[in-house]
Amino acid sequence: MTGRFSGKAIVVSGGASGIGLAVASRFADEGGRIALLDIAQSAIDRAVSSLRARSSDAMGIATDVTDERALSDAFRQVQDKFSRLDVLVNSAGIICRHPIDRTTADDWHRVLDVDLSAIFLTTKAAIPHFGRDGGAVVNIASVAGLVAVVNVAYVAAKGGVIALTRQLASELAKDRIRVNAVSPGYVTTPMNEDVRARKGDRFWIGRIPMRRYARPEEIASVCAFLASDEASYVTGANVVVDGGMSAVLLPDPVPAE
Repeated sequence: MTGRFSGKAIVVSGGASGIGLAVASRFADEGGRIALLDIAQSAIDRAVSSLRARSSDAMGIATDVTDERALSDAFRQVQDKFSRLDVLVNSAGIICRHPIDRTTADDWHRVLDVDLSAIFLTTKAAIPHFGRDGGAVVNIASVAGLVAVVNVAYVAAKGGVIALTRQLASELAKDRIRVNAVSPGYVTTPMNEDVRARKGDRFWIGRIPMRRYARPEEIASVCAFLASDEASYVTGANVVVDGGMSAVLLPDPVPAE
């Protein structure tokens, strides 16, 4: 298959569902060879099957992205399979929808571990496997890293992702590795189903100028651009993909049309 990523090896953490699977599918459609890292083997198996149906060379590795040793082993498997690494997308994430008075220390540490520390650990494990031509890292952040919302641990983690992205971009430029972030707003993924059910689509869509949620594929297209040669001079950037939600101040919900 021809495409921007023909023959290139792409690792996607959290790649078995949601934004991660949409990203992996987009790279597969453009000729990429895909390795999915996720925690649940059954979900990985389903995702790999769907990627192979796209004529993609795909593999899946059940991996705890907070475990440094497990990540080191996962990237060795990728190297054995593909003999190269060109792109890493850090998409694994969880959420705890509580303000500070309802957030336990365990909640705080778990969210920071998965949403922030795992990006540090996964990127560190990946670096030795990039070749002389370097490559690209794309981190999935969130508009929650830019504006205050109820989820105190998630906000702190995603703000950290944006800052870490800038730092890694600075450090890894010498190795020709570009590092960027994408900050989605509300996306139609399993992670957001509970909040949509609790307050309803009308409540949330009324806060989005474009009056709809993003589709996972729309986030994937931005990730593909940032990982491609078309973004060869883009590093340290955070691209907001939220339908305008973070660009405006709306004290009350605007009725959806």
